[in-house]
Amino acid sequence: MWPLGGGGAFGGQQSFDRPQQINELLVTQPHSRALNPDRSLLEVGVRLQDSTLTSLRISLPPGFPGERPALSITSPVRHPWVDSIGRLSFPMLDRWGGSNVRLAAVVAEAFKGLGGSPVAAPSKAGGQAAAGRPQQAPPASQQQQQQQQQQLGGAGSGLGSGPPSLAPAGSSTSMSASGSGALPRPPPIPLTFEEVEALGEEELSAAMSDREAYQALVAAAAARLNLWQTVEKLKEETRELAAANLALGEEQAGIRNQAAVVRASDYAPAKAAFDAKWARQQAVLAKLSPDVLMRRLHDATREAEEEGERLVAQLGAGELTVDEFVTRYTKAQATYHQREIKLQAAQQTLPTLGGL
Repeated sequence: MWPLGGGGAFGGQQSFDRPQQINELLVTQPHSRALNPDRSLLEVGVRLQDSTLTSLRISLPPGFPGERPALSITSPVRHPWVDSIGRLSFPMLDRWGGSNVRLAAVVAEAFKGLGGSPVAAPSKAGGQAAAGRPQQAPPASQQQQQQQQQQLGGAGSGLGSGPPSLAPAGSSTSMSASGSGALPRPPPIPLTFEEVEALGEEELSAAMSDREAYQALVAAAAARLNLWQTVEKLKEETRELAAANLALGEEQAGIRNQAAVVRASDYAPAKAAFDAKWARQQAVLAKLSPDVLMRRLHDATREAEEEGERLVAQLGAGELTVDEFVTRYTKAQATYHQREIKLQAAQQTLPTLGGL
């Protein structure tokens, strides 16, 4: 395993593109795996200190690595980095885009902060069957090997019943048809045709020169060999599928009508109620959000400090007597120190908003 911040197996720093960062994560975290073909959603199992087994999901937006990835925990975990719906937020992830901040380093920092160790994901079934990793085909069973030998033997024994180029194909089709039961076994192509052998020279010449006579001869041979049986079966199955599709079309039309009724009757009131509650939430946050309250407290502290400075300036200019200055300045300083203590306490409680 190579260091996450230096030049290891992949080298480079923030210049890593999307595939390189994904590959680095899959190498540095052997238990990680991709959950979809484009590897935009990855997962690695986590065993916490209390032996809780959960999964860390890494979602990569289309603009990754230009856009910040999203990390979440699939099971409820009480941790300062994890919100109520399982999403993670921590300093290294918040600094995404800076130097030495790559996907593998962010995931390693998440494990370090959560106090967990990487393990196989709980939803991972059957060993190493993870998407995005090369898989080795399982060995053929004894029954499959016997079937392959039977296919080879059948192909060799069928060479005498027809042309060499046609016998193996007929044998292979026979095996697939007998195994699935969907289509009948096509008959072997004979070397001679009884219909042609029974014709005299004049009848044969007429069949070669008359289109209708030739088609009648071909139809008789095809009927005797049941050549059209497979075609007729396919036609019947096609008709059944078409009828089923038409029935589904009628059902879908009914569902679309129901959706239109719901959209016309229920969607508008629900949307209006949602918009009203959203507007109310935004109005409350505009006045009572931690950010707004911190700024108001900061402004009030600054105002009390400026009031004390203004009283000192008025005393120096002779605009205030000493007794009046002492009374007003003492009151202003008491107000200032009270607000300053509240501001410091709020900054410690809400450190993310303390940089005012």
